[in-house]
Amino acid sequence: MTLVTDFQAGVSEALKFGEQVSIKYYNTNVLEDGYDDDVILTQSGTNLWISGVVLPITNARGSSDAILLEQGKILTNDTKLYIEGTVSTSGVIKIGLGSPIEYEYSLLSEGVTKWEVNDIDILKKLYLRRLTTGSLIGE
Repeated sequence: MTLVTDFQAGVSEALKFGEQVSIKYYNTNVLEDGYDDDVILTQSGTNLWISGVVLPITNARGSSDAILLEQGKILTNDTKLYIEGTVSTSGVIKIGLGSPIEYEYSLLSEGVTKWEVNDIDILKKLYLRRLTTGSLIGE
């Protein structure tokens, strides 16, 4: 094994001790007769179930969370989720935490921070906001 695969295996092993996470992927269809932002979301395939580590937002001085809080891009009641770097987070997704799913979340515009080693995605950090209605706009 190489150093990269050892590191990736270690991250994967640590994430197994996290919470069950469901990722639901959507196809986006723009309405022809509607406004520019009128879309219909349809689920693409089945939910992907993985394990991830859920952490609260912290305002520790100098942290990336604190900077985003100061800029108003995230809120203190948002959530951070760490997942394996190989999991696709592109497009429109909805994330459910727990099994059974207790709450569902949308990915914030700050989106995804990923860490790579030798161009191999190892770990991703997602900023999430709880969907109070349980659904995305257009779902």
